[in-house]
Parts: sequence; C-alpha cells; structure tokens
Amino acid sequence: MDRTHLFRGIVIMVTLVATVIATNCYFVVIRGGGGIQWVEMLTVPLFALLFAWITFSFCLATVGAASLVLAGHRGGEASHQRESLTTARTAVLVPVYNESPERVFAGIQAMIQDLADHDAASAFDFYVLSDTTDPEVWLQEEVAWARLSEELGGTGKVFYRRRPRNVARKAGNIADFCERWGQGYPFMIVLDADSLMSASTMIEMVSRISQDSKIGILQVPPTPVGRNSLFARLQQFAAQAYGPIYVQGFSLWAGDEGNYWGHNAIIRVQAFLDHCDLPVLPGKAPLGGEILSHDFVEAALMLRAGYKVQLATDLGGSYEECPTTLADYAIRDQRWCQGNLQHTKLVAAEGFRALSRFHFASGVLAFATAPLWIAFTFLCIVGAAVERHSASDATTVFSSASKIALALFAVSMAFLLLPKLWSVLLVIRHPSRAADGRIAHALSVLIETVASVLLSPIMACFHSWFVLAALSGVNVRWSTQQRDEHVLTWREAARQFAGFTLFGITSLALIAWAMPSLLPWFSPMTGGLLLSIPIAKLASSVTLGQGLRAWGLLLIAEEQTPAQVIRYHQSALRRGESVRHRIDRRPLFEQFLLDPALNVLHGRIQDASNAIIAMNPADVCEAKAVLMSDGAHAIPPSLRRAILQDSQVFQQLHLEAWVR
Repeated sequence: MDRTHLFRGIVIMVTLVATVIATNCYFVVIRGGGGIQWVEMLTVPLFALLFAWITFSFCLATVGAASLVLAGHRGGEASHQRESLTTARTAVLVPVYNESPERVFAGIQAMIQDLADHDAASAFDFYVLSDTTDPEVWLQEEVAWARLSEELGGTGKVFYRRRPRNVARKAGNIADFCERWGQGYPFMIVLDADSLMSASTMIEMVSRISQDSKIGILQVPPTPVGRNSLFARLQQFAAQAYGPIYVQGFSLWAGDEGNYWGHNAIIRVQAFLDHCDLPVLPGKAPLGGEILSHDFVEAALMLRAGYKVQLATDLGGSYEECPTTLADYAIRDQRWCQGNLQHTKLVAAEGFRALSRFHFASGVLAFATAPLWIAFTFLCIVGAAVERHSASDATTVFSSASKIALALFAVSMAFLLLPKLWSVLLVIRHPSRAADGRIAHALSVLIETVASVLLSPIMACFHSWFVLAALSGVNVRWSTQQRDEHVLTWREAARQFAGFTLFGITSLALIAWAMPSLLPWFSPMTGGLLLSIPIAKLASSVTLGQGLRAWGLLLIAEEQTPAQVIRYHQSALRRGESVRHRIDRRPLFEQFLLDPALNVLHGRIQDASNAIIAMNPADVCEAKAVLMSDGAHAIPPSLRRAILQDSQVFQQLHLEAWVR
C-alpha cells in the first residue's frame, strides 16, 4: 500500500470513528429528557452527516498543516533550473464573456512581457476565445487585440476569435478551440478572464507535463489578489492564510487522482480531445442538459482514461481576482451550486473511479450542507419546544446529558476553528509565511474569524435558497461576472438583504418562544442575519479595506512584494486608462461602420474566425432604411449584433454610410 492509500485509509477511519462516537453521544443527549420524540429522531442522521463533513475537513487541514510544518517552506514561483526543457509549443487560452477587454488584454500583455524576460515568449501562443454577446464589448475586444498586437510586434503571438454561437458556455468555447486548432499544440494552459500566471510557473508546468506522459491535468492553486474592498480582502487573506493548509491536505488525500478547478491549469490536448467530451445529462435544466461545472467531470474523464490529475501545491505565481461584494460572491456561487448539484447524476455513473465519485459527492455537499444545517437547527428547536411543553417539570436541570451536549458543541466548534489556529502556529514557526508579521497575522486571523462567524449564516441562507431553487426547476442564467470594485449604497444593501433580516427576526422570535435558554447559543446565527444589511454595506467598503491595509492587517504577500507579472499588469492597466481618455467617445458600432480601417479590421477578423452568419434579408432592408434616413446611431441595438456577424452586410452598410 502506497503512502496516498495509507493516508486515505487513516482519514476515513478517523472520520468514521469520530462520527460514530459523536453520534452515540448525541443520541444520549436527546434521550436525556426521558424519552425520544420523533422530531428528535429525525435529527440523528442529519447530525451524523454534518459531523462527518466537518471532521473530514478538519483531518485534511490538520494533516496539511503538519506537512507544511515539516516541509518548512512556502510555495513560490518556480525555480528556473529546468527552463531549458521547455520546447513544446503551448497554447494559453483566455475564454471571455462580456468581460472588460481592457483588463483581459492588460493581463495577456503582462504575461507576455514576463515570458519575454525569461526568453520564452515564442513558446506560448495566447488565444482570446470570445463568447461576448454585447456588440460594444465585442468591438472593444477587436480594438484591444489590434492595439496589443501592434505594441507587441514580434514579441509574442496573440490570436482573437469570437464564436458566433455560444454553445455549452465555457466548456464549449474550449472544446471549439481544441477541435479547430488543438492539433497544433501538445498542451494548453486554461485561464479565466481575470487570471494571471508568472512566466516561471508556466514554464515549470510545461516542463513537468512534458516529462511525465501520464499527466493529463496539472492544476496550480490560484491566489486571489488585486482587490481592495473589505470583503475581497477577507477572501484574499483567508485564501493565503488557510488555503495552503487545506490544499496540501487535499493533495495528500488525492495523490494522482486530484481535481481540476476550471482554470490556472495545464492540460494535455490530445488526451482532452480523446476522452473529455462532456455528456449531456438526462432530463431538463437545471439538473439535466448541458453540464455547468465541467471541470470536475473533465478531471474524472481524464482519470477514467488512465491519466493523472495532479495538484502542484509547491508552485506559486498563479493568481485570480475575487468578487468584491457579498451579493456578487453569492451570484457566482449560484452558478457553481447548480453545476455541482448536476453531479448527483454522475455519482453512480458507470466507469468513474471511486475518488471521482467522492469528488462529485463532495461538490454536492459543499452546497447541500447549508439547507441540512438549517433543517437540523429547526428540528432541534422544535424538539426542544415539544419536550419542554410536554414535561411535567419545566425547570431545566443541568444533567449529564447537558454536559455531553456542551462537549459536542465545543468539539464541533474546535474542528471548525482550529485550522485557523494552525495558520497562526505555522507563522510562529515559519515567520516568512506571513506578509504582516506574527502579531499582525494573529490579529488578522481574529478579524477574519469574527467576520466568517457573522457571514456564515448569511451564506447558509443563500446556499439553501440556491439548492431549493435548483430542485424546483429554476435555471441559472449565464450572466457576466461583476469583477470591478462596487461599493454598495445603503439602499442597495437594504434591497438585497431585507429578506435575511426578516428571517433573522423570525428565527429569533421562534427560539425565544420555544426555548429561551438557547438564545445565547444561537446568537452568532441570529446576529449575522439581523445585521446582514450593515454587514453587506461595510463589506463592500473600499475605504475600510484600504484602512486595514494601512494598519498592516489582512495583508497578503503580493501586496508587500508583488510578482513581476502583477507589476506588469498594473502598469498595463495604467497605460490603458490614459489611452481611454484620449479616444473617440462615440459608440464603437458607429466608428466601425464609418471608419474604413476599422471596417476592414472587423471583416478580416470575421473571415479568419470563420464566424460569419448571414443576416435575415428583411432585417438588412430595415437596417439600410434606418441608416439612410437617420444615420448609424439610429440603428437599433437588436440589429447591431446581427449586422456585425454578417461581414458582407457590414461592408455594404459602410459604403451606404459613405454615400449618405
């Protein structure tokens, strides 16, 4: 038995034994009143499942922390000792959907500059794979691509393609690349629109996958950076303080049967083409149809074909951005929730490995535990009320059952909070792991812990609603992610979180009526809900986030000593901002329609992408009539996308505009 299987066996055994002991103790607690109500019996399986979940997570975090203590170093950008092995051409894919072209192309420029510093720019070709539907954003992408291509000269290759039909979302976008251009590349690095990767990390990824022909996917854990709101800074700090602990534990647990997170990973293209064609799930959306959370499934398909899926926990230099408000974070989670719930249909599917089935189940539980926790809490309150009102003596006796209940609560809280303590102990042992020093790190952990206690019931309500919505047939729309800083007004916060406040008031009243003695125990839950409006408002505050940074709190390493690729990115964004103030303010659709150079640019991109869709003749006549009578600005938005997709009609309208 190898080390990975031995570790899995130990974690499973510890989790099962702890759960059996805790469930038996819980049974003693509910029997302590003299008899067991049927309501209380319903809580037993819920308790067992929830306790097993937190115990398993605690085991992974503890082993991960112990491993990092023994390793004695922190993952960073890869060394350069193996750069000479990087000879294989690699495609770097950047799928976009109505994103800010300025930020996307600034990131690409930064990565190419970093690669040029390592004399490796010629080995990586960048592909911007657009699924953008907004005509103005679409044309902004074309202008940004043309400008970047001119600036780069011969430094690096950047290709742009807009897909005319947005089939299967991001997974379909990547599949389209693989089918059309994948044969020219042995490997592809998949990024998100907000991703950054250092040159040394990309070079090392290619070196590793080149040397081991059985690696199908190599995932590098991304670090959130670059945001300033309080909520974003809490996420960034938590990811850097606790993330390595959990990721290291998960890596030891998974071994060569890891998972794929959809971005910041390198993939063997031919294996992906041969084995990772996504199935269409039976039934209708939201739980049937096209798979949303494609990454878990692609990893499982790669493993089923005999390839390795590894997690490179020793590599840094992998970055992303995170949502800046609580509501934006929840919107992203709703997409993930629906996608993960679809995996219930794959847990028992034929051919998958046992650990892949476990990954599917874990993804489901990541969201399903929220409604289970709320149901468990509600049943406990009802059970306590029934027992209280049916007892002949209403006096509460601090019995042995009460002591056991207190011990169970303490153990559960310890399993949830101790990984945060492991982070502090790691910094005490290895001060270089903290960007803010030992004392400031401990204070930051305290701030983040208080914030997570207040935010947890809010997110539990969000997740419960998402699960119920998906089960009732509500399908998630494919919408653009909000990536910019957005400070909520009090009105916006009240509109978004008034329902949570009402639910907190109702819960508080129910507990006060059923069992007043439980009020102190439920104060963290009710407090978070009652304060949800001011919490959401303060969490979006950039001023508060930057104030904590000025005080040396919630700092991450990239704020102290940013990687070169981050500095290049910030510089490119500043240059883009200065250019934006000097450009023509008219809508780009009008500029492209009237300017001969821009008209030719659009036609060349459409022809090269093989993305032309013929326009309806009746719509062509309407567009020409509007153009000739009122001008380009009067063409309705409903026709602009169709005009842009038919480059022949677009050229005709260009000539008509000049005649006019």
